[in-house]
Amino acid sequence: MKKLGVLFLIVLVIASYGCVVQEETEEKVPSPLVEDVPKEIVEAPETIQDQQPAKEIEEIAETEEETIIEDAPKEEFQILNPVLKYQGAYNGPLYGTSEQVGSASMDSYFENLDKNGITFFIGMFGISGEPNADTLTSDQGLGEVIAAAQKHPSRIIPFFNPGIGGEEVEQYLGEELTGMYRNTLSASQKIVGKNFIRGFGEVETQEWQVRHNDQRIVQLINLAQSNKLHFMFHPVASKIDDVEKIIEAYPGTTFLIHMYREDLDKSMTKLIKILKEHDNLYFSMDAAHILFVDGDDIIYAYDSKDKQSSIRKFISTYDIKEKSLINNAIKAYKPLVDAVPDKVMWGTEIGPEYAFDPKVFDRAVKASRFVIAGFDLKHQEAIGYKNALRVFGEGVKADPTIKVLDTKSWKECTTSQMDDCDDSCGVPDTDVLTSEQDSCFQGCIIDKQCREVLEMDIN
Repeated sequence: MKKLGVLFLIVLVIASYGCVVQEETEEKVPSPLVEDVPKEIVEAPETIQDQQPAKEIEEIAETEEETIIEDAPKEEFQILNPVLKYQGAYNGPLYGTSEQVGSASMDSYFENLDKNGITFFIGMFGISGEPNADTLTSDQGLGEVIAAAQKHPSRIIPFFNPGIGGEEVEQYLGEELTGMYRNTLSASQKIVGKNFIRGFGEVETQEWQVRHNDQRIVQLINLAQSNKLHFMFHPVASKIDDVEKIIEAYPGTTFLIHMYREDLDKSMTKLIKILKEHDNLYFSMDAAHILFVDGDDIIYAYDSKDKQSSIRKFISTYDIKEKSLINNAIKAYKPLVDAVPDKVMWGTEIGPEYAFDPKVFDRAVKASRFVIAGFDLKHQEAIGYKNALRVFGEGVKADPTIKVLDTKSWKECTTSQMDDCDDSCGVPDTDVLTSEQDSCFQGCIIDKQCREVLEMDIN
């Protein structure tokens, strides 16, 4: 009886000790207060975020003549929460689905992403010609994507276009444009493997006179389908029926679209019907179209050659009109979100160089967070990141043995240096080069150890 009493006492002590739990303390980041925001938004409750494992990306079939570099075993990447938080806003993780990264330094861009809680992004990279493993540089093309993915594994979902955009591309529609995509894709796959490039885009069909399902555009979709790639394009309201015909013809291809505000308004009913009836179409609600004042997307309307002037003009307009532009955006996008909450995603669509300045970029994300907070609480995480993570998964991992020349310390090429390389390589005054001309030009620039000055469209 005495031994039994002692045993009971020991068990009681152990059980009591096991019930003591040390509380963890969480370091809190001061949250900037929001000035002049809608009352209905400020009163919206904040949500507690969780993590969701990424959807496995479907492997692309091998072809005999191309070398495959296998991706490392998949691991769940830690979802980022924002440093910048706003009272009454959606303060959870974000996944950018329409990121125009051509004019951004990758280092400063990731600083913007990290503090704003943007874990993953679909990058619309300009990759031209036929990339060569010996001329990869960290400031442009495939080399830029590889270098960024080596430094930030699992965060980038690379899409690409030939590096030329707008209405000028229409002259190449057909076999010439399809050939650009085909040759660039094939050359890239030989360097990084079949699982690295995930899609074509943005394909700027809004700038072209032809129908969205014109056979010359369908050629590109066929190429994407045969390589099991996603396809991102920009339709207009007058051709919304073409969108339905395309996605019905390619049920195994995932399509991502975004639209100007006026086109969204005009085609809302039809678009909702298409999204409801087809599993392979998704919509990106972007900050550049959220920031809509007096009929203009101000991110693009304020672009100019004077970067500081553009920044000042944007900040002035945003700070004065923040309340109205947020309310108007909620009214514009809420019907879409309410109808198809599993089909809407978020992105920035920020392209102009000035807009990557933190004072501009942070405001664009801030407005987006308040717009998301204007949707039903149960839909906010889905729009912010969960829909995109479910459909497009985590980003890629790049083979660390691929050599990319670090151009960070290189100065921009002078006009004289650029002209020398043009002359020595026989480069014509055109946007499209032969693979030989492109390879020669890139080698010449590397020999001079300068960075090519890319011409950016203004307005």
